[in-house]
Amino acid sequence: MKQWLKVTMWILAPIAGIGIIGFLAIWFLWHATFNSNSCERFNIDNIETRIRVDIPSIMREQSECFLNKVENTKTNYFRIRTDVEDMDRYVIRNSFIPVIDTDLLDLSVFEKLAKIPEITPDNIQNFYYNSGIGNYSDWLALVDKNSGDLWVYMKYKKNKKLSFRP
Repeated sequence: MKQWLKVTMWILAPIAGIGIIGFLAIWFLWHATFNSNSCERFNIDNIETRIRVDIPSIMREQSECFLNKVENTKTNYFRIRTDVEDMDRYVIRNSFIPVIDTDLLDLSVFEKLAKIPEITPDNIQNFYYNSGIGNYSDWLALVDKNSGDLWVYMKYKKNKKLSFRP
């Protein structure tokens, strides 16, 4: 074998190996985050990967999570730091829709939390929601763009976790 071919293989093989190991590490971390059904570990990341709503800088002391393993649901409250985040831009970037009628939303899912959304005719213009039905979970996210309050409810679908098998 020619000398330049040996040198090339000795250089490219470790680079390819590091690339493959790096890709697999990121892939396993993403799956661990996606499948995490917990309030402690990967809570925010789990929400972001499942419902595609960004949870920016929050006030950690003003957040709450309630996990119901029997109903397979997770309910969260976060207080977004409005001094850091432009809430008008946040609402647009995360596809939130203005709340027009509270009868269209099931706000009873947030009653488990200490702070619940209180929508009145006087403040309804501050509230926006994002909801959906996905392959792995259904969700409702509600944000008050003036205060930065964000409520997120997710219902995990049974036997719909991403697996490592096809």
